[in-house]
Amino acid sequence: MTANRQPNLWRRFRRKVRDEGPRYTALLILNEIMPRSLVDAKFWVVLSIDLSTFADAEVPDVGIRWADVVDDHGSAPPGGEYAAIENMLARGELAAVIERDGRVVARHLYTAKSFIQKEWLQFVFRDREIYGTLCFVEPEFRGQGFANQLNIFAFNEFAGLRYLRSYCIIDALNRSSLRASVKVRYRRIGRITFVRCCGFTVIRIGRRVRAGFWSAENPLVVEFSEFDDS
Repeated sequence: MTANRQPNLWRRFRRKVRDEGPRYTALLILNEIMPRSLVDAKFWVVLSIDLSTFADAEVPDVGIRWADVVDDHGSAPPGGEYAAIENMLARGELAAVIERDGRVVARHLYTAKSFIQKEWLQFVFRDREIYGTLCFVEPEFRGQGFANQLNIFAFNEFAGLRYLRSYCIIDALNRSSLRASVKVRYRRIGRITFVRCCGFTVIRIGRRVRAGFWSAENPLVVEFSEFDDS
């Protein structure tokens, strides 16, 4: 059994280095070794996109749909029933997925109003704004543009709901995520950098630096309107 596991781990490591870069891979390994409750650090790029540009977008015909109850993301909004989409966003996350042979192989999660990025860090958004919280594609299906296709599908729906813009943040060292953001026409509007040690955090948001002991009970709340002048 051990002999079979080692090559698999090695292949996963090489794929991670190839897709996301050696520095990002090294950071992931460090995070596994060092408890994040003790030391944590991130360098994020903040991205935004105008959703009106997707109002007439040609949605890829690759089996994209909204996640349903079987996918652990609630009942699927029937095609074009925007009220159902609104309700799901109000309650929490909404997921778009791609299925192959009865198996979900890619998913992208979206939320509105607010999102807890870290246990001590909360993002809040204005009305008619969306936040892309997580995109995951199974390793064997990467490189096929699924992340971009999921966004086009979702952004077209959100534009129909008259949502104005979508935000996301990605790790500045994650090469695959940076490439995907360029394909879907995101633009960079700022940066967020923080270092956290034993609960004490120094964070730079745009040009502003803050420091403090934030926690789940008393989180730092960041409004994305801070990047409006970027």
